[in-house]
Amino acid sequence: MTDLIDPSQIIVRPRPTLLSTFELLVKPIAPVGSGPSVVARTVIQGYFLTIANTSNSDIKVRLQFTATTPELDLTNTVTITDVQGVNDFSDLTPIVGDPKRFIFNLGIGANDTALFTLLPDVSKPEVIKANSLEVRGYVEIALTSPSGSVRLLLTPEHRGTFVPQNFDAVRAPDFDQLVYALPTSTGQSEFTLTGPAKPNKELKLEIKEIEKLVENKLAETLPVTPQAQIPNDLQRVIGLMAQRLDELEQRTVSNGNGRAFIQAEERPSVGHHVINQ
Repeated sequence: MTDLIDPSQIIVRPRPTLLSTFELLVKPIAPVGSGPSVVARTVIQGYFLTIANTSNSDIKVRLQFTATTPELDLTNTVTITDVQGVNDFSDLTPIVGDPKRFIFNLGIGANDTALFTLLPDVSKPEVIKANSLEVRGYVEIALTSPSGSVRLLLTPEHRGTFVPQNFDAVRAPDFDQLVYALPTSTGQSEFTLTGPAKPNKELKLEIKEIEKLVENKLAETLPVTPQAQIPNDLQRVIGLMAQRLDELEQRTVSNGNGRAFIQAEERPSVGHHVINQ
């Protein structure tokens, strides 16, 4: 019987690492009418992230933005990346089936530093006129290439500009700037990220044993006929196999110390039935 699963084709992808919060603003810093007009100036604020690749290899990272209340609207935002001294305008990519999450993929050369920004799109007059944009959430980062570990220096910041109300009608508008570093989830700038990896020997052995279980169940329950249908108990076996693989993947991701994550007593014997008759 042909192998149901080719272990060489399985890639264990690490979970994203929490990086920082973010906040986008085009909004008065105080309610209009609550004091002098200077207090009610509008702040235009964006998220800036400097990523230094300290390794001798080119890398690819994936940023993931999550915003729940209020949600992030791609029609009101823009991303700008600068890796080689040229500003590249783009947008985040929504995750299918999850409207609250967005991703951005970025490549950085060996020993190079990139700047990523997520900004309110103030090139659209309606964004400035509405004067009500406010988005908050958190950022995660994952290494998508190469495999192995890479040390990065990450510096998240908020940068912004204060502008007066109706500044386009003011003869000599007063502009002020703000910039401040954001705390990271680890409290430091250095992050060690691990890229995708193929399963180790323990996982490959587990996969082979699961395949043998399915083969045995096929021989017991599947009649030899061109119109044969997969019986319900075999479907349960396949479902259990998928669940087991998912558990193994999570344990592989969480165990970074190189020790075996499958105990001897956990391995099913070849031919052992994993369902109740």
